[in-house]
Amino acid sequence: MPDTIFTRSPVLTSTSTHYCPGCTHGVIHRMVAEVIDELGIRARTVGIAPVGCAVLAYNYFGLDFQEASHGRAPAVATCLKRARPDLVVFAYQGDGDLGSIVTAEIVHCANRGEKITVIFVNNAI
Repeated sequence: MPDTIFTRSPVLTSTSTHYCPGCTHGVIHRMVAEVIDELGIRARTVGIAPVGCAVLAYNYFGLDFQEASHGRAPAVATCLKRARPDLVVFAYQGDGDLGSIVTAEIVHCANRGEKITVIFVNNAI
């Protein structure tokens, strides 16, 4: 029997994908889950999923998630991190959400040096 090359990260759920064929969200989900696993931060990690392609990210991760209005994930992440500085907070946003709708908001968030992670998925839509 061949060696196992890939196993599902325990951070990921077994939900079937709803993303369009060829979309890279699934690959990015796996990469994010593997990092969370490797760092051992699952119990204190919270994700922010805005409206758009990323809205159902909470179905794929076995983590706490909060939904945000379209383009407002940085604001929600900032609020959560300031209220609970012990948490690891990340926003998971697509290109329409982060690159078009919320450009000013993400620039100001970065300028303030907020202690959050923003994952920017450019799926070229």
